[in-house]
Amino acid sequence: MGKAKLKHPFFVIIGPSGSGKTRVAEAVFPKDYKVISHTTRPIRAGEQDGRDYYFETKERFDDLVNTKSLAESDTYHGYYYGVGIAELMNRTENHPAYDVLTINGFQEIQNRLGSMVIPIFLEVSKKNVLSRLKIREVNEEVIHARGALYDQESTNKITVMNYPHHYIIDANQPFEEVVKDVKQAVTEVTQLELE
Repeated sequence: MGKAKLKHPFFVIIGPSGSGKTRVAEAVFPKDYKVISHTTRPIRAGEQDGRDYYFETKERFDDLVNTKSLAESDTYHGYYYGVGIAELMNRTENHPAYDVLTINGFQEIQNRLGSMVIPIFLEVSKKNVLSRLKIREVNEEVIHARGALYDQESTNKITVMNYPHHYIIDANQPFEEVVKDVKQAVTEVTQLELE
């Protein structure tokens, strides 16, 4: 079987927990551009199965892995996440698509599908991350654990910079500026694609 090829770019938003990845991505892309990942983490208030994630049992997730239905899979904060191959190919059939992934998830998909997988790294200070986490998270242990992960996650910028087509966005700016910069990166890639 030949290597699968994307018809349009797949943008992967990467950054430390609390960098605003999901909120920025939702402001940049139309809703139907999102590649919906599978996860074993519990559903949060306001989320919907099949819209935010495909919420899976551990057994169902293992089945997706064993049947090689995932383009990538990773663990994050003790839960499993993965992007379905069929979902990814379907979402990029007629237009670009996006998802928010870990650096490992990005690398697995990029190794599998090549240069049409574009990383966009949101760079943010630890101070801003901690203040954002305190707004959305009430559990002090979770805030502490995610803050401790910051040093490790922020070094992913160096990994991203090793890829020829990448974007580093200053996510310390006001939200509207971050959205504008990400939109500009997406426009740049899609214009190159048309040339």
